[in-house]
Amino acid sequence: MLNNVWKPIKSFLEQFGKVMSNIVNFILLALVYFVAIGLVSVIMKIFGKHFLELKKQNKKSNWQEHKVTKEPIEKYHRMF
Repeated sequence: MLNNVWKPIKSFLEQFGKVMSNIVNFILLALVYFVAIGLVSVIMKIFGKHFLELKKQNKKSNWQEHKVTKEPIEKYHRMF
């Protein structure tokens, strides 16, 4: 008899818990995302740093030269 009374209550509380956890997770993840990404974005705009070079440049090629220095072979021996 007591089992019949608690089954609908238990079922309702389980569903309510799942809905609440989805809402809380969405809010927390959105908050962390906007604070972290938004804060980094604002700081980088203040300092003028652009991670993606999206400005169209009038160049013949988009190849970027890398300045790599050649090290002596002894430096590479038993590196790890």
